[in-house]
Amino acid sequence: KFFCRAYLVVIKVSAAKKSLKVKIKKVSSQATGYEIQYSTSKKFKSSKTKTTTKTSYTIKSLSSKKTYYVRVRSYKTVG
Repeated sequence: KFFCRAYLVVIKVSAAKKSLKVKIKKVSSQATGYEIQYSTSKKFKSSKTKTTTKTSYTIKSLSSKKTYYVRVRSYKTVG
């Protein structure tokens, strides 16, 4: 598998009780899916990664009263 991250991804994040919802604006029909990375560190040390093919994803089981940083990239699987 080859992952290409040449697509710009625009996200909207909304917080809920011990969870957050990530909404992704679809920018290219060529993207196979999205990789959502989140962490309590700005530099994403010890980050966790989730993958999805949908444009909306809810991350659950988070700690309350903490700041989470989220970044998303699209990918295309080739081969």
